[in-house]
Amino acid sequence: MKVLSGIEQIRKLPQFRQSRFERFYRSQSRYRVQPLLADVSLTMTFIGTLIFLAGLAFGPAGNGIAASHIIYLLILAGLVAAHRFTRLRQKSPLIVYLVFIHMAVFSYLGYILSGGQVVAIVGLFFFVSSVGIITLSLRHTLAILALNLLLLVLATVLATDTGAFGPTLTHVLSNWLILMCLVVAPLSAHFFSLFLRNLLAFQFLLRDRNLLLSKTLQTLEHTEDRLAQEQKHQALSHMAKGLLHEIMNPLNGASQAVEFASAINQTPEISEALNDARLQQQRIADIVSDLIEFSRPEPAHQNEQVNPRQLIETAMRFCQHQLRGIEVHIHIPDGIQLLCYPSALTQVFVNLLLNAASALTAAGEQNSKRIDIEGTLSSKQLLIAVRDNGHGIAGEDIKRLTDPFYSTQNTPDNLGLGLSICQTIMRHHNGTMEIRSVAQEWTEVVLALPSVVAKSP
Repeated sequence: MKVLSGIEQIRKLPQFRQSRFERFYRSQSRYRVQPLLADVSLTMTFIGTLIFLAGLAFGPAGNGIAASHIIYLLILAGLVAAHRFTRLRQKSPLIVYLVFIHMAVFSYLGYILSGGQVVAIVGLFFFVSSVGIITLSLRHTLAILALNLLLLVLATVLATDTGAFGPTLTHVLSNWLILMCLVVAPLSAHFFSLFLRNLLAFQFLLRDRNLLLSKTLQTLEHTEDRLAQEQKHQALSHMAKGLLHEIMNPLNGASQAVEFASAINQTPEISEALNDARLQQQRIADIVSDLIEFSRPEPAHQNEQVNPRQLIETAMRFCQHQLRGIEVHIHIPDGIQLLCYPSALTQVFVNLLLNAASALTAAGEQNSKRIDIEGTLSSKQLLIAVRDNGHGIAGEDIKRLTDPFYSTQNTPDNLGLGLSICQTIMRHHNGTMEIRSVAQEWTEVVLALPSVVAKSP
């Protein structure tokens, strides 16, 4: 197992993700890692300078601190402060070049004054050996090494006579400490940059995997919500089965009584009342049957081609009592045959009309009560919008309107099942239901139904 395998994993990624890593690497190394390494280097250099000056001041030689030493310390302190508190921090590795020039000026000045003594430039070469770690760049490290060797040659020319130039330069370059610093600088630049590149590669891969894990967790939460909804629908199905047995038996008895009364009745007014009773009994039977049928994963019967206007008019007849005093305007294109389950889709329109009528009743007599039903035919689907000018719905309630047993009306006869059943019916039609509203102004429910067959009038 290789320790530095981050780059190998990056190379296995798609090209666009490799490009993203390169941008990530440049950003992290330039604006975070290099400034931090420069801070460490400057701090160590400053502390080393203080120790050196303390040795001069309190050492046995008693040389004392010269004015040049104080100037050197103040300039170095200024560079440390500038790198910490100014934009210089974002311009790496400029600070490395500035510190190198500062140290080179004073070191080679002492080298010249001492006649080419190696001790005067040991501190400078020790700093140069750390350049590779600070810059993490072989190019900048070689540039500083070349500049340093050039300054060494010029300083040696000034510090020695013509005949002593060669031996002095050879003596300096053959010094084991100087030679080690010259070798360590490029090697450290190469290996530390390689290490950092692999380390950031692991960080990049870990960040991507964390993002993937976060998206997966969100998907799982969404799936959990969907499963909760499915459990609600299953509970609704079990409840509907119980309602079927409890309601249909007495309803059948009542229907037989109505049929018997109709058979022996001779009064026209009573016949009309018995017909209304028969119609309402059939409506109850359809509602309970639809509740059972459409809570199942798949409908049990086949689609039929019907005119959507006829379904809406049938629903209006069911709701004619609730729609008294309300203007209902239907705008459905002629010659459309909709592939659907007629009884189920009629139930959807009944629920929407009842909700609209309830909203208009709650709004009072301030405006004229109006329901507009408008159909828009496209190449793939039919959009049917049912819009009322009632009191509207608050934004926080819209998302929960299709939840079973949720209702904005706190009345005993409202179980909050209507829109939930409507959404289930639309799902069985491979359609969608969208609710829009502006509080205190209007509410609109848009049904999108596919498989529309256009037919000549």
